[in-house]
Amino acid sequence: MPNTHKAWRLHAQNDLRFDEVETPKPAPDGVIVRIEAGMVLSYTGKVLSGSVPYSLPPMPFVPGTNAIARVVAAGDNVTHVRSGDRVFLSPHLRGDVPDREPPQILIGLTATVTTPEALALQSRWRDGVFAEIAHWPAACATPLTGLDDRPATELIGLAKLIVPFGGLQRSGLRGGHTIIINGATGYFGSGAVMLAVAMGAARVVAVGRKQAALELLVEAFGPRVIPAVVTGDAVKDLAVIRHAAGGGADVALDLLGAAKSTSTTLSSLRALKRGGRLVLMGSAEVPLELSFREMLANDWEVVGQFMYDRTAPGQLAALAADGLLDLGKIVVTTFKLADFRQAVEAAALMQSLDLTAIVP
Repeated sequence: MPNTHKAWRLHAQNDLRFDEVETPKPAPDGVIVRIEAGMVLSYTGKVLSGSVPYSLPPMPFVPGTNAIARVVAAGDNVTHVRSGDRVFLSPHLRGDVPDREPPQILIGLTATVTTPEALALQSRWRDGVFAEIAHWPAACATPLTGLDDRPATELIGLAKLIVPFGGLQRSGLRGGHTIIINGATGYFGSGAVMLAVAMGAARVVAVGRKQAALELLVEAFGPRVIPAVVTGDAVKDLAVIRHAAGGGADVALDLLGAAKSTSTTLSSLRALKRGGRLVLMGSAEVPLELSFREMLANDWEVVGQFMYDRTAPGQLAALAADGLLDLGKIVVTTFKLADFRQAVEAAALMQSLDLTAIVP
């Protein structure tokens, strides 16, 4: 293991530097990993400029959330991975305390709630994956059993899928169900369509505004994907979605990003069968106005879901290892670590099944 390595560090807003930094030894509950591929979020540029209201780690810090990596060294208390193992790095770290609401952060990105406990956790694990080497909490490193022969540029697709996977698990999706995906042509929405098919949904209603983009999802994932082109007219959209669902859906997942209207979210809710569940993972900028009368009359559930369960990365990787999930459907564009600035620009232009990654 080298004494130093290269890493992109944010020293202040818009002050990003490609630094030579010291390689640490692993903490007792940590691992040192060599990055093979790191995912670049579409809004990374906004994070670096400070234009999103995130609670960033103490500066300087290495940004970057998910990656495929190889363990170089493991701390004394780590037992589930060892040197040489290939792992999936998740940024969703929860405090290991006997509390129903433990502090949680997204490593290399934000403290979700700025409690003293969360900020302390963030201060300890501040650095992300846009580097040659990373020091990561072992609790967020999942071994990729049965996937050692796959290229990292294919496995990085797991990083695109893990968030919608958490939403689909929360929805209670079962084999044979009909599911509505609102925002189906977006970065995470397209991944949700892919996963819903792999998880056995009989009918996946892909809701979006662009007919051509929806047809590409049908082409990629087959006839169980039913496009539903919406316009923002709530009455017409409800009829379109219900028709695509064959009269009503069992569950729905909303992944519409930065929406200025909740019209299609409400249409998706109203297209559910009695007892249906809507999971919210999107980022609407306006309130969701629910009708008590409708909610009670239809026994509907509306729930929010942040990220995913601790075991979700391993379960997702198992779908790929068992051949149920074709990661080759994701269109990955790679950049060398030194070209990270270009990767950020490319990521901002991603559509549907695109994914941008850095490869040291």
